[in-house]
Parts: sequence; C-alpha cells; structure tokens
Amino acid sequence: MRQFFRSLPIKNKIFITFASVFVVVITIIGVAMYLTNVNEMKNQTQSMSKVLSGQLSRTIDLYFQDIDRLSLAIFTDSYIQDTLSNYQDKQGLYNDINIRNNMYPRLFNQMYPRSDIASITIYTNTGTVFDYDQSGDIEVRYETQQKGWMMSLDQIDKNSFLLLPTEKKVFQNGEEKQVVSLVRNIYRIPQRNKIGVIKIDISIDVFEKLLELENVQEIEEHMTILVLAENQSVIYDHNRNFIGESEIGLNLPDVRENEPKDGTLTWQSNSYLYANDYSNFTNWNTVVLIDNKFIIYERNQILLFIAISGFIAIFVIGVISYLLSYNITKPFTGMMRKMRKVEKGDLTDRMVLTGHPEMDVLTRVYNRMLDSINKLIKEVYESSITEKNAKISALQSQINPHFLYNTLNVMKSISRVKGVEEVAEISESLSELFKYSMKDLDKKVTLQEELDHIENYMRIQHHRFRDRFTLQQDIEGKAKDALIPKLLIQPIVENAVNHGLKDKKSGGRITLEAFVKEGSLVVNVRDNGKGMGQQTLEQVRKKLNQKMLDNNEGIGLNNISQRLELMYGYRYEMNIESSEDAGTKVIIILPYQE
Repeated sequence: MRQFFRSLPIKNKIFITFASVFVVVITIIGVAMYLTNVNEMKNQTQSMSKVLSGQLSRTIDLYFQDIDRLSLAIFTDSYIQDTLSNYQDKQGLYNDINIRNNMYPRLFNQMYPRSDIASITIYTNTGTVFDYDQSGDIEVRYETQQKGWMMSLDQIDKNSFLLLPTEKKVFQNGEEKQVVSLVRNIYRIPQRNKIGVIKIDISIDVFEKLLELENVQEIEEHMTILVLAENQSVIYDHNRNFIGESEIGLNLPDVRENEPKDGTLTWQSNSYLYANDYSNFTNWNTVVLIDNKFIIYERNQILLFIAISGFIAIFVIGVISYLLSYNITKPFTGMMRKMRKVEKGDLTDRMVLTGHPEMDVLTRVYNRMLDSINKLIKEVYESSITEKNAKISALQSQINPHFLYNTLNVMKSISRVKGVEEVAEISESLSELFKYSMKDLDKKVTLQEELDHIENYMRIQHHRFRDRFTLQQDIEGKAKDALIPKLLIQPIVENAVNHGLKDKKSGGRITLEAFVKEGSLVVNVRDNGKGMGQQTLEQVRKKLNQKMLDNNEGIGLNNISQRLELMYGYRYEMNIESSEDAGTKVIIILPYQE
C-alpha cells in the first residue's frame, strides 16, 4: 500500500491526504454529534414525559376537587338533610314519590350546567335509592343488599371520599357509558351521624378534555397515557384499550412522594420510557409511556441527517481538496510536460512566469538552463560547421575552381562548334551551379539569386528527365529582393524531384511561391508527387522539431532547419504538409530583410 501511494502523482497524493484528514475529522465530529444528540433527545423525551405526567396528575386533582365541592353542596342541601334525617323504612311509595319530586329540582340545578356528570345517586339508610341521570328523570328504587364500597366508606374519615374504579353503567334511557364514581357518606349536621350516601358518576369522556395534549403530535402515536387506581386497575387509557381492566401487567415501582418517578420498563414485550406521578388526593397514578420505537425512529432520523450532512460536507471538501491540489501542482505538471519535451530533444518551449514566488524561481532557473543548453548546442554546431567549412576549403584548395570553370567553358565551346547544343547547355548550367555552390556559403543572397540557381538545376534535370515534370513560379516582386540563407530553397526542390516525383512518368509539377506578409517572407514549395502517409509525416516533423542532423542526408531538410535556427533563433517557422498520393508542401516563414 505504501509503495502504491509513493507511485502516485503528487496531485493525487495531496488530494488523498487532504481528503483523508477531513473525512476522519468529519467522521469523528459526526459520531460525537450523533451520540450527543441521541442522548439529548432521549433526555428531553424523558423530561417531557415526566412533566406531562405531573401536569396531568395536577389537572385530574383539580377536577376531582371540584367534584368534591359539588358533593358537599348536595351533602349540605337543607331539604336533603331533612329528608334523609327523617326518612323511615316502609313509609310508603307515595311519600317516596313526593321526596323524588322535591329532590328533582335540587339535583337538576347541580347537573344541568355540567355535561361531564352522568348521574347523581342518593342512598338512604333503609335501602331506598333516588337515582338522577342526564336523561332528565329521577328514578326511585329499592336495594336490600349493601354494596361493598359502602362498608369501605364507613371505615374512612367522615370528611373523606372514595373514588371507585371505572365501570360500565346503563342509564334509564338504555344508553351505556363508562363512568368513574365519587362516593361519600352523608352526615347529619351538626350531629354528624350517618343519614345516607351520595354517589356521583362521572363520564370517562371527561378525561379527553382533562388530558388534552398540545405540541406532542410527533410523539402521540408512540405514547400511552394511563390513569391507574391503587390496585393497578385502569381508570383511563387515552388509547381506550384497557379502560376498566383490573390488571394489565404493568409493574410500576411504588410512588408516594410528590416528585414523579421515571425510568425504563418492559411491558407486553416492548420497551418503554415511563414517567409516573402519584396523587395523594385521588390516590391514583398518572403514567406516561413512550414506546422505544419512537427513540429508535428519532435516532435514525438524527443518523440520516448526520449522514447526509457528512456526505455533503465530504463531497464539498473533496472538490475543494481536488481543486487545491490541482492548483498547487498545476505549475509542476506544466514543468513536467515541458521537461518531457526536453527529454525528447525539443529545447524550444519555455515556461511563463505564474506570479507564485516559489514557482517563478524554478521557472527562471528552467528557462536559463534551456538557454544554456541551446547556447552549448549552438557552439558545438557552429564548431561542427566550421570544421565542415574547413574541409570544403581544403577540397576547394585541391580543385582550383577557375580550372573547373574554364574546363566546363571549354566543353561548352567545343559542344557548340560540334553542334551538340544540349551538352553545351548542360556544361553552362553545371558551371553556374558550381560557381554558386562553392563560394561564400555563410553569406545571405537575394531570393532572385536563389531562383536563378534553381533554374540552372532544373535545366540539368530537364535534360535528364525530359518532360516528366515542370517548375511553376509565383513570386511577388517585393519578395525577389529579400535576403535568405544560401542554398535554402534548392535542396527542397531537389527533394521534390528525387523523392516526391521520382515515380511520376508525366504530369509532375513543382510549384514555387514567395510573398511578403506582415513583415515576414513566406516561401512555399509544393509538388504533386506521391506524398507521405500520416505516420511518416509525423516522424519527419518530429525529427525537424528535435533538430536531429543526419550526416548521411547532406544538405537536407534537417540541415536547413538547423541553419535557420542558427541564423534566426526562434523567429522562423518551418512546417511540412503532406498526404498520401496528393503531394507534399514545405512552408518556410522568415523575417523579411531586403
């Protein structure tokens, strides 16, 4: 793995390093946020259930304190006091109906404004019962057997009451309702002897109003609110699943303090957070249960939010890291690309200052290094040229040019005397070729002089190849006076004859163009020969760009390119265009100089 990392480009190393560091940091932050938020959410949920159970317990207490006051109002009514105090067993049905009729307005006044009270029942000591319910009628009935809760009433304090568990009650109109009842003994004032019992039945629907939930919509479907009696029977269940049941298997710790208790428990194979508040007034437990599925759901929501946020953050940081690594390494990448060109022999490409101090130092050193290399190459090449010129001079000293010219002129004269005009013409052209080629090779000549030299060369070739090809010239007048290196164009024309048109039996054509454009002399040499394929053309261009001199090629294209660079530096252009069976075109652009 380490070896693989070392082999990566520096841009990738920087990107991977930055991205990895940020991913680790974001992961640590994400885990910390997850744990913190989950614990905070759990604590808030527990706290909310604790507050809710306490509030609900206080609300129920206030309500039953009001019911207690209502029972006292009926308890202390003068007519009810007198009636119950003087009521005797077997006093007659007529007398009971009179009592019922007189008791009706008093109970009606107490019940009419309150829809929550289902019925009020008054028991005499003799078993006569006056039962008034919301149907608007009061019923008289007789019960011979004392109820069990009546015996419990006799055992408590005279100022106290009992709350009976939830039960179903059928009213006089046939309607059935679940009610919870407040019962208390009625004592004669002021003697304080028992004269009857009052029972107030309260519709269980009143708990819907008492337990009205606000701002808990998200959690309500996962919440269960129970009001339990001391014996764990269910007074009320806000989901209405267990109302009236005596045992539901909810094992709560005993609570007798003012503060609600909370924690976790398992009920019906599910785990719950719970809060339990015990009321000393009603002796009931108000229990709020929150299913652990809500905790899991909220935890997953937090995890999803952190995961999405982390992914977005990692993506943004990844993009920033990539751009940062790209911008840091971009100058180095450019330098590496240029150094690869140097490795292949191209010393022409220079780096441009970027404005970055550190990179600009490298840029200047790199450019100076290439300048030094070019200078050394130029010096070596010039010494090579000097050596070749010395060899040519040695050859010239061995062969007297005047002797050669005179000999060719004698051959021309004899040929004309003998009537062999072609030999005379060839001798004259050859004489001019030698005269042009063998002196002042390092001097510049006009384009017209080079064209004259090409004419002499072409006359000799026409005698050799007859009419297989022609030379066409399109020379701008101003271009004829331009100074160019000697033997610049003739070798190109010679290449066209020897390579491009060698297989042409007829119709060959060499076109020579020259014109001045924007301060530069443009020379085009084009033939309609066999041309070159794309692969061959690329090889030739590569060889020219690398300035590779092949001694076996004599004064060929590479030699011309080297001479142009020595004379003009980087102020010249030389390019080749060619396609197979369509010919070749050589383009030379030089600074214009008269």
